Amino acid sequence: MKSLFRYMQLFLVMSLLVSASSAQTGPDAILPSEKDLPGWRTTGEYKMYKGEELKNLIGNDADLVIEYGFKNALARDYYNFRGKVINVRVFTMNNTFGSYGYFLQTSRKEKVFKEFGNASFENNNSFHFWKQIYYVEMVSKSSGDTISAGFRQIAGYIDSRVKSRGTPPDIMKLADNKRGIPVLFKGPIAMDKIYYFGPVNIFNIEEGIAFENNDFKELIYKYQDNNEAVRRFSDAAGILSKMQRYSDFRLVDRFSFTLKDREGKVLTFKVDDNCLDVIIK
Repeated sequence: MKSLFRYMQLFLVMSLLVSASSAQTGPDAILPSEKDLPGWRTTGEYKMYKGEELKNLIGNDADLVIEYGFKNALARDYYNFRGKVINVRVFTMNNTFGSYGYFLQTSRKEKVFKEFGNASFENNNSFHFWKQIYYVEMVSKSSGDTISAGFRQIAGYIDSRVKSRGTPPDIMKLADNKRGIPVLFKGPIAMDKIYYFGPVNIFNIEEGIAFENNDFKELIYKYQDNNEAVRRFSDAAGILSKMQRYSDFRLVDRFSFTLKDREGKVLTFKVDDNCLDVIIK
């Protein structure tokens, strides 16, 4: 009888542990529940968005997020006793290139601080930070101290749930000794926000990093090897030299050329190992 009683006790303890573990590791484990946020309540279950469904959450900005390497997004509304609502969105990306890259893109004109995650920023109606493979965004139609405090309360909880900070992608090593604010890109949508070359996808982008400093811009396209970089250099020379938006094409040497755009800026293209380097000034 004692053995049976002990077995039942052990079974009950194990069941509780498994149940608790499941509650902490579900898809929404990263989101706070009502008991985690004094003064705030949820409006229901979380919603998950995958692929093109993301447009139902953030509209046309979804194309940019998907370009950075998007897995899924969780969203849930929280409201306080005054009826003010905060919509929390947690984007899970394929890797830190996506989470950090999208953060660099959205924070280009913002004052960044490091209170939450690896880096964060806040404006009147939104709060953003990145950590590991996650990009977290909170938005509200309201503003003020109550909303700001709510943002920070939720950010603190989510930050605590992501134990590993993650590391910036390897391409950030190219930022050493560069001037200007770095921006990562992985496709034409993000790249066009830095400089628009035209409607043709000339560079077949794999990974890229850009630096902006007033009128100076530098874009570095990173490829698998030198052969691919040379191939893209040749394609760019052939296509851009025939476009009406550019003039004064000049081949400097075997792996470098220059031209001018309509605004009179000089673009210098150069192959450097497995990278294609473009300087605009």
